[in-house]
Amino acid sequence: MNRIQFYFKSQTAHGLHSPSIYALYCELLNPYLNRRLSYEQLIEGLQKRYSDCSLLEIQSKIDLAKTDHNTIILFEKPHDKEEIWNSLYSHPAVIQTVDLFDLGLLFFKPICPKQHFYLRKMA
Repeated sequence: MNRIQFYFKSQTAHGLHSPSIYALYCELLNPYLNRRLSYEQLIEGLQKRYSDCSLLEIQSKIDLAKTDHNTIILFEKPHDKEEIWNSLYSHPAVIQTVDLFDLGLLFFKPICPKQHFYLRKMA
């Protein structure tokens, strides 16, 4: 998917029907997309927000069967490695994904319904 296709598929906070993703977007993701937070600050914010979860940063395919249920995976440049990204987000253990085009987040929290979010920055 190229950036133009992503833009038309993605949304901002308006229309988000998941309270947890809406809060995450408003507190961390939109400030990150608008360059008010660095990548390191985003990681720090995610660790504080999801203190009960482990955070993994990956660049390639991993065995998701060995991943703990309380895990969040950050995958840089998912659209540069689209085959790997698609296999990760379609895995049954992955419950929610957030695609920011340059960064993908995969959530394994089993209490949520399976959902995929494509989010872009909001001014």
